[in-house]
Amino acid sequence: MELLRIKTTRIELKDDTSEEDLRSFLAALQEFSQENTIGTFVIKTRAKKGRMAGGAVSFKIETLIQLVDGCTTRFVSPVALSNFAKKELEGYPEKLPVYLKNAFLCGAYTLAKG
Repeated sequence: MELLRIKTTRIELKDDTSEEDLRSFLAALQEFSQENTIGTFVIKTRAKKGRMAGGAVSFKIETLIQLVDGCTTRFVSPVALSNFAKKELEGYPEKLPVYLKNAFLCGAYTLAKG
C-alpha cells in the first residue's frame, strides 16, 4: 500500500459547546471528504464505560463524522484490527508516524475487507 500526502492534516473542533463551532467542524469534514474523494470514514470503536472509555467530546466528533453527506461510516473493533495486523498486514509504509498507525490500520482493514 502507498501512503499519500494530503493538504489537510488536521481538523479541529474548537469548542464542543458552541453550535457555530460544531457546524463549522462538520462543514470542514464535508469539504475534506469532497477534496480527497472520501466515501467511507472508519472509526476504531472504544468503550463507553470504564477505564478505557472515550470522552464526551470524542463521541460528539464521531457523531459529526457520521453526518457527513455522501459518506458512510464504519466502526471496527480493536480486536478485529489487532487480528488483521497480525495475520494479514504485510507492514506499514516507511516513515509512517506512530500517531497514524491506527488510522492506517483502519484504512487497510477496510480496503481489505470491503
